Amino acid sequence: MAMKIECLVCLKETTIPRNLNTEKYDGQITCRECGALLQVKLVKSKVEQCKVVMDGKARLSPPNAIESAKQAQREGRFYLEEKS
Repeated sequence: MAMKIECLVCLKETTIPRNLNTEKYDGQITCRECGALLQVKLVKSKVEQCKVVMDGKARLSPPNAIESAKQAQREGRFYLEEKS
C-alpha cells in the first residue's frame, strides 16, 4: 500500500513516491494535484514534519514564484537565502 500525505496548500492527498525510503526520509516532495513543493521528514513511515517550500500556483510564472517565495518567508514557512 502506498503512503499518502495531505498537501498543506490544496489539502488533497498526494502519494509518496514508492522509491523513497519512508522509514527515514528528509527531503522534498511535489504535490501531484497542485504542484506545491513540500519539505517532509518521514520517520518509520510517519510524517514527523511537513512545511511548504513553494505554493503550487507559483510554478506557472517566474514573477509569481518570486512573490510566493517572499510571502512564504514573511510567514515563516521557509527561509529564502539571498545570493551575493
